[in-house]
Amino acid sequence: MGQKGPLRWRSGSGWLVLCGGEEAEEVHRMALARSAPGLAVVVAAAETPETARAYEHRYRAWGGPPCRVLTLRSREEAFQTAHTRMLLEARLILIADGDIRRLLETFFDTPALQAMLTAYHAGAVLVGIGAGAEAMGTWVLRSGREETLGAWGWLPGAFVVSHYTPEAARALQAALHRRPFAYGIGLAEGAALALGPHDQIERWGAGEITVIFGARWLHPG
Repeated sequence: MGQKGPLRWRSGSGWLVLCGGEEAEEVHRMALARSAPGLAVVVAAAETPETARAYEHRYRAWGGPPCRVLTLRSREEAFQTAHTRMLLEARLILIADGDIRRLLETFFDTPALQAMLTAYHAGAVLVGIGAGAEAMGTWVLRSGREETLGAWGWLPGAFVVSHYTPEAARALQAALHRRPFAYGIGLAEGAALALGPHDQIERWGAGEITVIFGARWLHPG
């Protein structure tokens, strides 16, 4: 388990990058610089892959590696061997923004999710954008930011909140009141929290990163 102060994350030989929104060219360039030469895969758990496919053109313009888009519309597709193989071969995996509920339901306990972790353990850079970043936490705020969903748990005890706004901050505070042992990471548009293989913590891109702790962190007694 990687750790720096109170922050803990699933350890691997690659980087976990949590980005608050799509408009983050500097974040993508940093991720490309940290990844080994090889295939980049953009994962989209959505009905329409247009946003994900835009990365094919962006990476080509930035001089990046060959980029393929993997659109998964169902859990059945997350079990297909060809999709798993593609993720295992990737040196950079970008989990695109979209519907967080669909993303969680599509990947939960599937070979595709395990393949992403295996690639990360082998050194791949994993970048979550928006919903892709939120899925890496332990819980997600959705449905008017009042409902709590279970996420992948790569950051134990954490809510990850993308597109961070004052409204989202209030919802996060309410969630931490219900879970005083948890903490929250608020990611503004264009800002990314990058967690490295040797306990590095870096801020990539522009924008604020806010960390809020539940009451039991501040008053453990």
